[in-house]
Amino acid sequence: MIDMRSDTLTKPSEEMREVMKTAIVGDDCYGEDKSVNDLEEYCKDLFEVEGALFIPSGTMANQVAIKAHVDEGNEIITEANYHINFYESASTAILSRAVLNCVRKKDGIITKHDVEELINSKPRGALYSKPQLVSIENTINYYQGKTFPIETIRSLYHYTREIGISLHLDGARLFNAHIATGIPLKEYARNVDSLSVCFAKGLGAPYGSMLMGNQEFIKDARAIRKQFGGGLHQIGIYAAAAQHALDYHLLDIHRDHQLTKELAILLNQIPEICIDIENIETNMIFLDLNNLTLDTSNFIKKCKDYGLLVFDWLPGIVRIVINREITAADIYIAAEIIKKSVRNLTKEPAYA
Repeated sequence: MIDMRSDTLTKPSEEMREVMKTAIVGDDCYGEDKSVNDLEEYCKDLFEVEGALFIPSGTMANQVAIKAHVDEGNEIITEANYHINFYESASTAILSRAVLNCVRKKDGIITKHDVEELINSKPRGALYSKPQLVSIENTINYYQGKTFPIETIRSLYHYTREIGISLHLDGARLFNAHIATGIPLKEYARNVDSLSVCFAKGLGAPYGSMLMGNQEFIKDARAIRKQFGGGLHQIGIYAAAAQHALDYHLLDIHRDHQLTKELAILLNQIPEICIDIENIETNMIFLDLNNLTLDTSNFIKKCKDYGLLVFDWLPGIVRIVINREITAADIYIAAEIIKKSVRNLTKEPAYA
C-alpha cells in the first residue's frame, strides 16, 4: 500500500531507532534530560533565538503560544483556513477562552492591510475584545503547501510591533518552506515574536515540536506546557530522534518536493484533472474532482482498492502529500492508480 495521506505517517528509520535506544535521558520536568536540553540549545543556535522549548505536538505548541500571548477574552487575528482555525478553534476556546477573528484570502496570505481591516471591523474599547496576536502559517496546509512570502512576514512584524501586538508563526512545515525558498531559518525567526516547528512531518521523526521565542516568552510557555499536561519526563528518546532528523533528513525534503512536482506533471496528463504546476511549491497536491463528484469517498475507495491511500480533504477535494517514505517508483504507480480510479468514476451512471 502506498500511503500519501500525510507526511505525519512516516516511521523512524533503523538508524533513528538505534539513536533512540542509546539516548541519554533524565527528567525533563526538572530540566535534567540531557538529550532534550541539547536539542533545545541546538535549535536556539539554528534559529538564533533566546529560548526554545520541546513540546509534544504542533497543536500544543500553537495553543501554548496563544495562552502565553493572549489574555482571556481577547483576540487572535488569523486566516480562516489556517490550522489554528481549521483544526484548533475548539482548543483555543477551551484552553485560552480567546476569540478568533478570521479573514478569508484567495491565496491564504494575510497582509498588513488585512490586519488593519480586521482590527477596525468591530468596536474597540475597554468593554470589548482586544487584539493581542496575529497568527500566520508556513507552509500553508489548506493552500496546497504554499510558502508564505518573507517580505509579507517582515511587513506584518513591523506593523504588529508598531501597534503593540504579537506575531506568531505556526511553522509545522517551516522546514519545507526553508528548503523550497532557501530562506535561512533564522530569517523567519527574527521577523516574528514566536514560532513553532514540527519534527514529525517532513523530517520523519516520531514525535515533537519546538516552540521558540525570547526568554520571557519561553518562561511563560514552560509553565503553560505543564498546565496543559505537556510536562513529560524521560523524553530524551524523542529529542534524540528529532536531533537525528535535523542532522540527516533535512536536505532530503528537497527530494520530496521534486517527486511532488513529478507526480503533478503526470496527473496533469489525465484529461479530467487540471493542476496548476506552477502552484506546486512543496510536498502537497490538491486534486479538484468537483467536475466528477462532490462525494470523493468512492474515488478514495477505488484508490485504496488499487493500493493507494489519499486524504479526503473537503467535498470534491482530495489531498496528496509526499513524504520521505515515497519512492520515485511509487510516483508512477500512484499516477496510474489515480488515472484508473478517475476513469472508473466517469463510467459510473449518474442517478437523479
